[in-house]
Amino acid sequence: MKKKIKILLFSIGSLILIFIAGGLSFFLTIHFKYKPVPFNLDNAPVEIIDIKVDLFSKLENNSFIWENMDDFVIFSQYVADHSPVILELVKDWDDVVWFNVSDEEDMWFIIENDSLTVEIGPSPPDNYNIVISLNFTTMVRIIKQEITPRKAFQRGSLSFDGKFGDVLKVNQIVETAAATIMGTYVTPIEITDNFVISTDKRDLYWDTGLTLLPYIQIDLEPGQYGEPDLATPSQGKVLIVNSRGEIVYELENSAHTVHKFIDSSIVAMGGQEGFLELWNYKTGEVETLNVPGGHHDFDYNPETDTFIILEYVYSSESWDGANILYDKLTEYTREGEIIWEWDARTQYPFNATRHTSLGLNLTSRGGADWMHSNSFVWDKQDEVIYLNIRNLDTIAKIDYNTKDILWEAGRLCNFTMYNQSEGLVDSLFHFPHNLEKIGKNRFIIFDNDLYNETNPDTMTLKNSQGFSRFLEFEINEEEETMRELWSWVTTNQTYYFPESGGDADRLPGGNTLGIFGNRALVLNEKSPTIITEITTEGEIAWELIINGFNDTYFWVHLVERFYEQPIIQIEDEMLDLETGILNLNLTTWNGYKIDDITEGTLKVKVNKKIIYERKINFLPQWQPNNFQISLSNISNSVRKIQIIVENQDGIQTIDEIYNSGWSKGKIALTVTTPIIGSGILVAIFILERKKKFISGKLFHNK
Repeated sequence: MKKKIKILLFSIGSLILIFIAGGLSFFLTIHFKYKPVPFNLDNAPVEIIDIKVDLFSKLENNSFIWENMDDFVIFSQYVADHSPVILELVKDWDDVVWFNVSDEEDMWFIIENDSLTVEIGPSPPDNYNIVISLNFTTMVRIIKQEITPRKAFQRGSLSFDGKFGDVLKVNQIVETAAATIMGTYVTPIEITDNFVISTDKRDLYWDTGLTLLPYIQIDLEPGQYGEPDLATPSQGKVLIVNSRGEIVYELENSAHTVHKFIDSSIVAMGGQEGFLELWNYKTGEVETLNVPGGHHDFDYNPETDTFIILEYVYSSESWDGANILYDKLTEYTREGEIIWEWDARTQYPFNATRHTSLGLNLTSRGGADWMHSNSFVWDKQDEVIYLNIRNLDTIAKIDYNTKDILWEAGRLCNFTMYNQSEGLVDSLFHFPHNLEKIGKNRFIIFDNDLYNETNPDTMTLKNSQGFSRFLEFEINEEEETMRELWSWVTTNQTYYFPESGGDADRLPGGNTLGIFGNRALVLNEKSPTIITEITTEGEIAWELIINGFNDTYFWVHLVERFYEQPIIQIEDEMLDLETGILNLNLTTWNGYKIDDITEGTLKVKVNKKIIYERKINFLPQWQPNNFQISLSNISNSVRKIQIIVENQDGIQTIDEIYNSGWSKGKIALTVTTPIIGSGILVAIFILERKKKFISGKLFHNK
């Protein structure tokens, strides 16, 4: 959860607050005078064209490093000398702009005599009036137009000091140079008219996360609302949105419904038959694999580079005139070779008594729908698979090596089940979706609450009325028990999602993100999709509602939250400058969720030297990994201390925990976007870090 914040309201100096808040609001909402289009290089010297081609290639191939900045400066200088847009921007303007990017070297603009000089080196001028602070990764993303300087500021990966109007002009200069290198100007932000952020309590969640969701159009059948199986799915896309509901990445013409990260930038897509595809959301590149897309779920093993796919399979048996429809799990190499298979036709034979236990005759795809499994957990360390069998309200544990079913837990199974009040129940969930393992013997699932015999209103799909929920439970194999640990349910029927889909994911920090999809697909109803993030106390921290237009609604099967960098949360920190002792207690998570252990590195950097380094593991499904660091060799002349966490893809997060430039009482300042109403500006100072200097010791608690 976000560290606790303290709001300081100042009565004195309100005019200064209004000026700062108004400037920040202007920065967030300004429409630039000049669109940063590429500068025409038709008359450029050959060496400039060659540099442009080389820079573009390195940026596209993600091989652009700091040593390439010399060429970047040469190219930028040419553009600055010849671009009418930049020449107009620097006219009658004298200033020095320092880009604080690297510990070793920096870049700066010297603006004088109606011209701009771009320089790079270890010693920036002292007479600067504008400072733009960002890391090298953010600078590269700005050059590649993956993010604008404005959005980097909004996300907290760029900060600045200086006059707001001048900072805006610097923003245009940078974007013009970037557009010239990349050959085009891309507007990276879009917001759809039917996206509504209904709850946004930023102190209750980490707002740097992005949410990936499939966005499938559902066309309703007019005049027959509420009738099952009449709505028609049509075109779809994949959207990645930020906490403001703005679209920051998009893949058009995609009908996949299941998306899982396999590294920091590549998303595997499937779950809707066809073939598995890999989408690099940063470059837009899509690769099609010779691997079936399967139905409902798949998983990836980074150690073997293989995929297990959930697939349908029919048997020659029949029930009520239809062949029995089973599920199977098949493991494929990236090239499509089958190397392992679990076939329910032999491992999980049809049982007519269990199939008809609810008094239903469930069918799908023209077959007697015996299982309708919709999710599984592939535990690579224990070499087992947990299969969620929706139609039987059952979880089966499968031995990967022997393919034997080790146990079944759920309705009509031997395990005893307890609700959160320790009361005995026949089943904890009804028609559940999206099983995930979030700890030792701990799981989370989306309980649809359909065909729940304790609630007669759920026993028919048409006119069904229930209460879908997020459910966390624990399984004790020795005692053969299943026990509810936590759940969240609302009495608002808008959140009821009776049959097709639903999701619940445990996030870093303890919140739960899930989706209550709409009833448009299964019931031909005008109904919104609701993506909700809940605290452990049950409070809605963030919520995105996706509405429809006329008879067009949008279906979202699963959602994935991710962060573009690893996460560091420092719980306790003590630095004694007199004795040189530093003690840290911190937790780390990778930027994306995966059902496997991935490797990383934890470092402590003092000034420009790494004084502590160790290999770490990021745990499956965002389970927290805690570390204690005790160092006794900190010099009392230390200027800067940074904690660095790097994942296996080379993506870093740097947390600066000490800087000698801090002085007693100085705070990190954030000004919220001002609210303008009846001509009144309201500005709020937020204290993000509380620092106390006591007898030469710095205590910093997050």
